[in-house]
Parts: sequence; C-alpha cells; structure tokens
Amino acid sequence: MNRSRQPRLSDRLSRLLWWLALAAALVLLTWTLPGVLEGERGLSALLGAVGLAVGVLAFGSANALKREQLRTQLARKERDQLFSLSLDLMAVLDREGRFQRTNPAFHRVLGYPFDALVGTRLPDVVHPDDTAIAVGALRDLRNQRSASFELRCRCANGSYRWLSWNANPVPDDSLIYAVGHDVSDRKASEDALRAEMAFRKSMEESVLTGLRAFDLRGRILYVNPAFCEMVGWTADELIGMEPPYAYWPQENLELHWRNLALVLSGNAPASGFDAPILHRDGHQMLMRFHISPLIDATGAQVGWMGAMHDVTEAREARAHLEVAHERFVAVLDGLDAAVFVADAASDEVLYANRACLDEQHAASATLIAPRLASQLAVPQPERGDYTVDPRRLVDADLPRELFDGELQHTQSGRWFHLRERATRWVDGRVVRLAVATDITDRKEVEEVNREQEERLQRTSRLITMGEMASTLAHELNQPLSAIANYNMGCVNRLRAGGFRQEDLLSAMEKASAQAERAGKIVRRVRDFVRKSEPRRERADLADIVEDALGFAEIDARRLGVRLVNDIAADLPPVHADRIMIEQVLLNLVKNAAEAVAGFPPERRDVWVGAAARDGQVEVSVTDYGPGIAPEDLERLFAAFFTTKAEGMGMGLNICRSIIEFHDGRLWVDPNPAGGSIFRFTLPQELTLESRAPHVPL
Repeated sequence: MNRSRQPRLSDRLSRLLWWLALAAALVLLTWTLPGVLEGERGLSALLGAVGLAVGVLAFGSANALKREQLRTQLARKERDQLFSLSLDLMAVLDREGRFQRTNPAFHRVLGYPFDALVGTRLPDVVHPDDTAIAVGALRDLRNQRSASFELRCRCANGSYRWLSWNANPVPDDSLIYAVGHDVSDRKASEDALRAEMAFRKSMEESVLTGLRAFDLRGRILYVNPAFCEMVGWTADELIGMEPPYAYWPQENLELHWRNLALVLSGNAPASGFDAPILHRDGHQMLMRFHISPLIDATGAQVGWMGAMHDVTEAREARAHLEVAHERFVAVLDGLDAAVFVADAASDEVLYANRACLDEQHAASATLIAPRLASQLAVPQPERGDYTVDPRRLVDADLPRELFDGELQHTQSGRWFHLRERATRWVDGRVVRLAVATDITDRKEVEEVNREQEERLQRTSRLITMGEMASTLAHELNQPLSAIANYNMGCVNRLRAGGFRQEDLLSAMEKASAQAERAGKIVRRVRDFVRKSEPRRERADLADIVEDALGFAEIDARRLGVRLVNDIAADLPPVHADRIMIEQVLLNLVKNAAEAVAGFPPERRDVWVGAAARDGQVEVSVTDYGPGIAPEDLERLFAAFFTTKAEGMGMGLNICRSIIEFHDGRLWVDPNPAGGSIFRFTLPQELTLESRAPHVPL
C-alpha cells in the first residue's frame, strides 16, 4: 500500500516543480522582453531567461526519466515476485520450445531443481503419447497464435502429471510465456468417473434384472435394456409413460393399480411382490418386484426404483420340485427299509421316513418334534462300533462308510441290517445317512436252516458211522478179543498155580493197552456222532487231524491206502469247532482214499498237510487219483451232486457250509502229479483277537 502511494506523490511533486519553473521562465521572459528591445542589456537578459527556461526544462525531463526508471524497476520487481510466488507453473520459452526460465513451482509440482529444465525442449518432457499435442501447440505459437492444451509432463522421479497450459507469444522478444496448472487430481477424478459410468453402464446392460425408475406420480424416468427386453418396448417409448402402463395386462389392472398405490404410499412389502406383465408380442410372464426409494444428490426422495426378474420358470420349477419331492417322500415312506438322516455331531434327526418312526408317530412321515437318532424305532451302533468317530469328521473325510452290520433292537427284539454313510447335508452339516432293513424274518429262516444243517451234519456223521459200522465192529472186536484172551490166560495160570508174576504183569499190561485202544475208538465215535451246539474255540489243528485220521485209518487199511500225516508241530492254533472240522477232514480223506483205491500201490497215498499264510491256516488233502473232470468242477460243491453211484451228493456241500461258517474257504486244485488237492482255510486264533480295534470314545 505504501509502495503504490509513494510514486504518485513523487509524480505530483515533479509536475508541480516543472510548472513552477516554466512559470518563472515565462515571468522572466516577460520582464526582460522590453529590455531586449532596448539594446544589448536587454539581449543579455533575454538570453539569461532562455537559459533558465532550458535549465528548468532539462531538470523536468531528467526528473521524468528518473520517475520512469523507478516505475519500470517496481514493475519488474512485482513481476518477479509474482513469478516466484505463483502456485502455478510459469515458464519462458523460445520459439523452438526450449525453456529459458522456470519458476519454483516446477520443483514443487514436477520435482525438478531450479533451472534444471533450462535448454530442454517442451516435447522432450511430455508423455510419448502427448508429443503430438506439444508439437502442435508450438506450431501455433510460432504463428503468433495463443495456445491452450493439456498433456502429461514427466516428473523428476519418472512419473507423469497432467498439466493444463496457457501460452502466448511475444513477437518483439521472440519469446513464449506459458502458465501451467496441475490438473492431475481432476484428471484422476474424471477417469474414475468415466470408469464408474462405464462400469455402471456395463452392469446395467449385462444384468438380467429389469430396472425401472419412476417419479412420485408414477411417471417412468429410467429403464435399463433388460427391462425393455422383458416388456418389448424401447426406452424412448417407455420413458415418460404414466400409468396405466402398456405392459399391464387388462385382466390384471386392478392388481397393478393396488400394487402401485402401495408403492407410492411407501407400503410395498420389503420381501417384494409378484405380478404378471404383458410382453408387446402378447405373451405373459410372472415377475417378482422389489421397490426402494430413489434419492437425489440433496438427499430428497424424487421417486422409486423398481427391480423385477422373471420367476415364471422358477415358479414352474418349484411346482415340479414339490411334486417330485412328494413322489420321493412317497417312495421312501413306501419302503420296508428305514431311512433316516442324523446330525453327526448332535445326533439330531433331520429326516426320517415312515418306517423309522416308532408306533406313536408311525402315522406321520415327518417328525413332530426334534428327536435323537437313538429314539427311533431302529437300533443304533455304539460309538466304538464305527470305523471312525462321526463327531470328529472333517470335509476331507467325506463321503465315507461308517458302519455296515447287523444289530438287534433292545426293546422290540427285531434284527436290522444297518448301513451308515457320512456325507454332507443340504445346509452344509456333516450327517449320518442310514438305511436299516428289518432282517428278523431272514434271521429266523437262517436259524431254522442252521438247525437243519446241524441235523443234516449229524445225520451225515451217523451215516458215515453206519457205513463204517462193520469196520468199527472189526476194529473193536480185535482189542476185545485180545483182552479176553489175555484175561483168560491169566485166569488159567492162576488156577494152575504155576505162574510167574512177570508173565501175569506183562499180560495185564497188554490187556490194558487193548482196552485203552477200544476206549479211544468208542470215545471218538461218541464225540463224532453226539448232538451239540457249534462251539468255536481255540483248537490245536494237529490234534484234530490225528483224530480224523484215526477214523479214516480204519477204512484206509481196508482199501489198502496209506495215509500220511504231514502236519507240522509248530502250527499256530485255530479258532474252530473241532468236531465239525474233523467231519470235513474225514469226508475229504475218505473221498481221497476211495479215489485212489483202484490205482497201483505206489499211487495209493493220501497226504494231509497244513501251512500258515496271512493270518490263516491252509489245510490240504492230496491224492493221486483220477482227478475231477472239468465239466464237474462248477457243480462239485452243489447240493445233491455226486460222482459216486451210491453217493448222496451232500458231503462236499456240507463241508463247504462248515468251512464258510468258520469264515474260511474250500476249493479244489488239480494235482500236477495227477489227482486232486482239496484245500480249505481256517482263521488263526491270534488273528481274531487282533481284528478291528474299537474307536475310543
């Protein structure tokens, strides 16, 4: 303020002095003019007056020049201050676009040190894509035309910022004065706005949901392409349309007016509502409408935004699904098997068919109240019976089998075959899907069959003993006769009185041995034919083979067959019913002995051997007879099939049933040396004890 007032005061004082000098010169001239006319004295006075006037004029001119210099210096100082303090970029360039001078804003905005750009052409510091803009602007400036342009200038760190330039040429100085404004933030906002608009436009054009906006009176303000496609009308035709709209079916006008009234009053249900619309081509569709307020930038409501999507197919699909579900439930309820789904963690029953429910709820296929799986009319395994604990299953374990076995219901006493599988339910929970089949009747039939098989086995043993009766009588007659002879000899010697104690003792020992032999034969027969329940227990296979061969030896001697016991003494014990295994061995050995009876003596051998393999003991009976014909192999173990003229065809069938009862297998292989090798397996006792450890609770 003081700087601007000081030049004005100096100007006024200079002008006042100049006018005073001029006035004094005029007064002096006026005063000396009459003297000039009078002679030399007057001429001298005149010259003095002119000199004074010239001096005054010179003083005024010098003073004016000084004032002009001060004014110029002040203007230059103010310009320099503006140039230095400006927040915008200011630069002086030559006609070729080289920077001659730059202000400090270049450092603040672009990061260049003071005068670092001096001598650098403007096109060299712009983005390669904007070089053409810079070259075009310089061309206009060289042609004495102002230029305004926007381009990206490179910063000192290599990044780019958007600058808006205004440049003007100065013809006299051949210079260009340019002012640049940083518009990077504006450009970023514009790019973001364009991207958002492009995104919104793409979203509006790609969504299948129809969007429609209308004002507070119901006049349509906006529709998206999906809405136009749904109704068959163009956006130009729809915008500005007022109710009743062209896509309202005539027969549903009352429904649409009622829905519109709810919308305009703000009472439309938040869950939406269904209403039919009419396409321009005449077909109808069922739509689901959702309404929300339309708010402007000031926060005031200016209308309503509606979204609608076609639910025609969904409604039809739901109807078909409901019908299919009813059929599915009807099928499950019609099954004899009980089907239920229970939460693996809590045992809560999520679904159960009619067969699962107890008598109290048997009339309903759905559960009246939440129940536990243990409360259903089917038995449940103990936690230790599962292969894994269902409560600890994770996603990586699914799906998997949990249980497959037979259980008896503790209350009803009925037997079920239960199979459970772990899977994922529709809500994401891990569940147990169980199918339980009532096998009580099958169990009863199996029990009857088992009893019949036991009777048949006992009958078979009795028949075997009947067939061996004469031989047994002969075998018993020998030790009995020997006992009688030894006893009579002792009696006679005692009566005669001529005897030695050693002779009597020897005779009595021999009689005792023969009695033990007869008793052993009787014991074996009694044990073999007695009626008893099957009882599997720890048994020594060597003892079983010895007893079986003891019976078979009687017939073998009659047939001239040699039995060879090749059983190792260190075989592990087996888990078996010894009488039933004796029956199998006796049958197989008898068949083998009969098969080789007509062959030369060197081939009339029957070998019985055994070996331990993979937790089982494999027993073999080898003969060198005629072998089994290929066409008879498939029917060999069938009931009532026999290759003997007098056979019943039940021996091998009973043998296979006995071995399968012991969890083993019976089969026949051809003997490479001629004949056949019958083999069967029995589980080792130690193997059974170590099977399937229970899952800890």
